[in-house]
Amino acid sequence: MTREIATRAREQALVRTLEQLGPTRVGQRLGLGRIASLADFRASVPIFDRARHERDIENPLGFGVIDDAESGAMSLAGAALEREQVIAVWRERLGAAPIARVASLHAHGADPLAERTLRDDLRGLGGELFHLDRLDDAPRVLERLRAFDPDVLVVPSALTCAWLQRVQRMPLRRMFPGLRGVLCQHDLSRPPQTGVSVHAIGWFFRGLRCAVPSLRAPQDSITLAVGTQLLELLPYSNPEDDGRRIYAERTILPEQALLGHRYEVVVSSPLGMLRLRTEQHVRVVGFDPPTHAAPHPRVRVVRLSTPPPDVALEGCTVAGAWLTASVRQALAPEDPALVSAEIGPDPQSLAFVPSPPSSSSRLGDPFGETELSPRSLQGNEGTRRPRALLCRIELQGFVRPELARRLSTRIDDNLRLRSPAYAWLRERSELDAPRVIVLAAGTAASETERRVTELATGVWTPDVRVIA
Repeated sequence: MTREIATRAREQALVRTLEQLGPTRVGQRLGLGRIASLADFRASVPIFDRARHERDIENPLGFGVIDDAESGAMSLAGAALEREQVIAVWRERLGAAPIARVASLHAHGADPLAERTLRDDLRGLGGELFHLDRLDDAPRVLERLRAFDPDVLVVPSALTCAWLQRVQRMPLRRMFPGLRGVLCQHDLSRPPQTGVSVHAIGWFFRGLRCAVPSLRAPQDSITLAVGTQLLELLPYSNPEDDGRRIYAERTILPEQALLGHRYEVVVSSPLGMLRLRTEQHVRVVGFDPPTHAAPHPRVRVVRLSTPPPDVALEGCTVAGAWLTASVRQALAPEDPALVSAEIGPDPQSLAFVPSPPSSSSRLGDPFGETELSPRSLQGNEGTRRPRALLCRIELQGFVRPELARRLSTRIDDNLRLRSPAYAWLRERSELDAPRVIVLAAGTAASETERRVTELATGVWTPDVRVIA
């Protein structure tokens, strides 16, 4: 790309990416040094899913382009580019009065660059910053927070507030009389009744600020940080129509998004990401006005839950959307209520499929017991593929002993109706019926508490999850 001063943040992000990654082996292989424009970059560099990006980009880069602890990492990540806008939105949401005390509950080490960026953002609010990185002793944590009496509480998930209220058995407003608001990144669409307002921090991905808070409705909306990062959107079909998502071959720029449509976010960064599919999905709910750094409409989105993955069985692949629907529809109105469930391949049903015999195996392998044998060079001579599904489910109420068998039959019948390939393989007995295990009461609650006390990510999970 020509090295004249770029006037737009997107071009500046591209220049930083090409200058940082161009001299590497990855950059030389992809020809990053010959790229002359953003359109050239999008046409020359393929889109990578996470597995392929790890194999083709991250592994050749070794330990990374730059260490997260180095001062230059913050500059490459563009941490300060939209900080003024973030702080301005927070001040508008929290009120004009000066903020004296900010309490942050975040674990150390999960995402060092994001932690440093957020800490600098909070310092920009003014006032004293109090940080706690663990919740192993809830009464002690609440005692220290009450002594600090924060004006603003910063947590990873909105559901962290619900956990604090459940421990103390009172709303946050009564626990902390001076509290003016809560800032969080995850689970904004499910805020608990706290007596105070809950607002967005934004959205961080691998140390990058990918979205900033917005003043416009809905409350859980965020604005993509097109003034900081090089972001693209990958369209896909509605999974409710065909069961499986069909992704477009090309991405679009954020300002080209359509209102109400869903997209997967694709990110490129000088920190070692090249057109990486983040597996983070958003729905467009509006557009914010342009800024000096981003002189085009800035798309406003709400984050969506991670879509259920497809499950590969022996002979066919079952869509994740079909699996979740089959579990929900297996429960009749007279059955106990669903608390949580997960469905995926049954490890007890793995079938060994031998590879076709080679000429060396027919004639005998003189290196069979050495490191030069095909088994050592290529791994096992076959693959192990699951022949059945395993559904683990927690129910609320009395569970009769025969319910697990009935649920297995209903899930199996539902999948036969949805997938002709699955039905054909079941008729030939090449696939077995799903195995259903009813879990003890409180299993889901224990998992939720573990996620809360980690202080690292979102807490909410779908009531039916697919484990690929």
